[in-house]
Amino acid sequence: MRKRNRCMHDFHSAQVIGVLFKTNNYNEFQLVKNFLHYLKELDSKIIALGYIDSKKVPDYYLLVKGINFFTRKSVNFLYIPKHEAVNDFIEQPLDMLIDLTTEDIFAIKYIGALSNAKFKIGMRQKRMEKYYDLMIDIEKDRTLVNLIESIKHYIPIFAGSEKQM
Repeated sequence: MRKRNRCMHDFHSAQVIGVLFKTNNYNEFQLVKNFLHYLKELDSKIIALGYIDSKKVPDYYLLVKGINFFTRKSVNFLYIPKHEAVNDFIEQPLDMLIDLTTEDIFAIKYIGALSNAKFKIGMRQKRMEKYYDLMIDIEKDRTLVNLIESIKHYIPIFAGSEKQM
């Protein structure tokens, strides 16, 4: 794994934001799309990568531009994702990485760990402590809605902190 340059960002200072998510239903996907729209309104370039726990991407996901997907079919027997979109996402020079998964999915955590993003955010999980810079405890309400609202709440608070980590 390469050494990364850590640097705290808020939604305004981050020029390129990567968003990782898992979705298996339309309602979850709508929440993610709304969050991506929120980020775009702040003039950031958004790169989104979604995991679908099935062998095929449902058609309604394919109609959305600017979001790449990988499926269970592109994960090998070690649960390591083998997909061009995954490799491209990992190589992106991101200012901020936001992991929106509320489950412990190895393929997503693998991508989050390997990303060279300067500032990584996700749900609090013991196994990700050495990889993520800001972890949000949502154990009392482990929902995507709560995670998104918590991220929107806490990122501006930390923006006033020292930028170099």
